[in-house]
Amino acid sequence: MYRIIIGLLSCYLVTSHAQDIEVIAFEYPPYLTQHSTDQGEAVALLQHAFAYSAFSPKIRFINNRDAQQYVNNRKWCLSFIPPQSPTKQHLQVILADNTLPLTLFRLAEPQVFIGNELKDKVIAHLPISLGDNKVRAFVDSGAQLAPVETIEQGISLLLNQEVDYVYGDQQAIDFASQKLNFPAMLLQDSATVFYHFPISVWLNTQCQNAQQLRDHFTQQRYSIYHF
Repeated sequence: MYRIIIGLLSCYLVTSHAQDIEVIAFEYPPYLTQHSTDQGEAVALLQHAFAYSAFSPKIRFINNRDAQQYVNNRKWCLSFIPPQSPTKQHLQVILADNTLPLTLFRLAEPQVFIGNELKDKVIAHLPISLGDNKVRAFVDSGAQLAPVETIEQGISLLLNQEVDYVYGDQQAIDFASQKLNFPAMLLQDSATVFYHFPISVWLNTQCQNAQQLRDHFTQQRYSIYHF
């Protein structure tokens, strides 16, 4: 009983004196959102990673349009926003085993949607996906890119026939469709998966607490990728 009490007291002391660490994020529900109490599934995974640690993540949401510039020009420690061109100062910490399959979505048609019909098509996408080689390849194949603030906005443009496709994952599409009261079954995803997006957080090794954060993730046996 004595050991249990000491253990619980130790956990309390750690969590009550935890150091706040700012984590920058973008709006991508249901994984990242400032409109729910848990701030999304990815934030819940990060909170779990820091449970009973010396750090307490504090999420700061950045406008999607300005997110990449913020990552490129400001000092930060942790970010859900991937650097457009990762360097050796960036480490990617994988928070979950599963990845998010990114495909193209269009209004449903009887024909099979492969996803290779790109010439002269307009694709709605989040600005942060510009770092995705596949998105740049869309342009090389003759498509035009239409940056949007949210997937919900992209679907609205699709319904208004202002774009041909929306680039995203099924769960985000379902979430946005529900908010718009539009049946997700009337949207058709491409057979081609263009990218498997990992649920991860980025660590900037130039920040003051980088080594402590890295040591913590290593001790917790999270996979860390170098660039």
